[in-house]
Amino acid sequence: MRFLSLLILSLMGISATCMATEKLVGENDKISLDISIYNQNLALVKDVRKVALEQGVNDIAFEGVAEKIKSETAILYSDGLTVLEQNYDYDLLTANNIVDKSVGDVVKTVIQNPTTGENIYNKAKIVSASYGLPILEFDYGIEANFPGRLVFEKLPTSLREKPTLVAKVISDTVATKNISLAYLTNGISWKTNYVAKVTGKDKLNLTGWVTINNESGIDYNNAKVQLIAGNVNEVVSYTARPIMLRSVVNDMAVAEASLAKGASEQELSGYHLYTLPNKTTIKDKQTKQISLIEKNEVKYTKEAMLSSRLYFSPNSNSEFKQVHPDMYYVINNNEEDNLGLQLPAGVVRFYEDDDNGNLQFIGENSISHVAKGETIRLRLGSFVNMFASGKIKQIKKLSEEQPEKNGNRCNDVKSVYSYDAEIEFTNSGKNPQEVVYTQNLPQDSEILVENKKGILKNASTYEWRFIVPADGKQILNFVVKAPYTKRVCN
Repeated sequence: MRFLSLLILSLMGISATCMATEKLVGENDKISLDISIYNQNLALVKDVRKVALEQGVNDIAFEGVAEKIKSETAILYSDGLTVLEQNYDYDLLTANNIVDKSVGDVVKTVIQNPTTGENIYNKAKIVSASYGLPILEFDYGIEANFPGRLVFEKLPTSLREKPTLVAKVISDTVATKNISLAYLTNGISWKTNYVAKVTGKDKLNLTGWVTINNESGIDYNNAKVQLIAGNVNEVVSYTARPIMLRSVVNDMAVAEASLAKGASEQELSGYHLYTLPNKTTIKDKQTKQISLIEKNEVKYTKEAMLSSRLYFSPNSNSEFKQVHPDMYYVINNNEEDNLGLQLPAGVVRFYEDDDNGNLQFIGENSISHVAKGETIRLRLGSFVNMFASGKIKQIKKLSEEQPEKNGNRCNDVKSVYSYDAEIEFTNSGKNPQEVVYTQNLPQDSEILVENKKGILKNASTYEWRFIVPADGKQILNFVVKAPYTKRVCN
């Protein structure tokens, strides 16, 4: 049975008694709160609070910092303020911790008479405790599994109600100063989810949602939220500090471009920063979704892509049958196509209405960070209403070199062959469809003849683009000339 503890002292009273010389800086003293969230379970918190200081040495306690703070990154600063020392106190005021910290103390015990319900009081010394489970020494002996409650006359002074950064500072004068605390914390991250609603044969509406997940141990109330797209190097704790210092010291520049609903974007040291238009509250253990991007009538193209299964060997007539091409949606991220935004990494889910107006899910894929001007190619699946079959119809030997007579038993014999290939595409759908067909070529080969004009994409890949009509067929013919070397032994 888990041991229950009854705390009879007011937390406020204990704080005033045990920390009388310390200036507690709480939520009510807050002037502003900014949080910059990165993609990789990292955030920069910038917390400004007003503090009444005496001239000389002051002990101040910033109450309510993140439980997962990277304490070595904390920066405390204000005009006319010198920081001598700072400590992060994360031993929190919980029932288990009170018991663990009270080992050696005498406490009052309470047990209920099961017949009358009367409380029976006694005293015992806590001789040991582990995770809030005490071993008690009574005048009659030792209890390892005491079934009652404990009543404490005082609380351990080392425990805090909330995670707290305690600092010893020197103020140059008696004044109420705005003191800024900046630090990095783990436990909070963001990601983007996109909804692409297909509205026509070449148009779609794109909406982007930011999902923020807070597991850092505190609430961020009425905070200005900024999102950093990019992976910041964290080899050591100090690698992020130059970015942090610039962020907290300088005011952010006015955004150059507007996103949906007033959100703004700007470049930041090679990364990309999004500023949400309104302050928001992100509770601990909360997942929050916020609209980031909304663009209508974005142009797209849909491609049927097929990489050839044919290979070129004089010893085999290669072929493939009824292969369904991959379905790709292609979006150019530029203003001419009604987009032209820096798009953070995320998952894009596509939807389309059927002939009866019912919304249907048609596939999804992920994108990495997409810069303005980049092309997005997303594979959603395979075409069901299209297939292709191909084969090498004919192989001819065009030439063959005679092996040199050099006295060796085995020699290489070089030949050149031509391969006559035919690919037939069938489209049973109600709309014409563009096909992108690619063929890997042997080294030092070339296309001799083709009934549709293609292009050489690189040293070993040739590509054709053409339209297959609705409920129709299209045939691609081409001839490849390729060398072939074989080993001949006498």
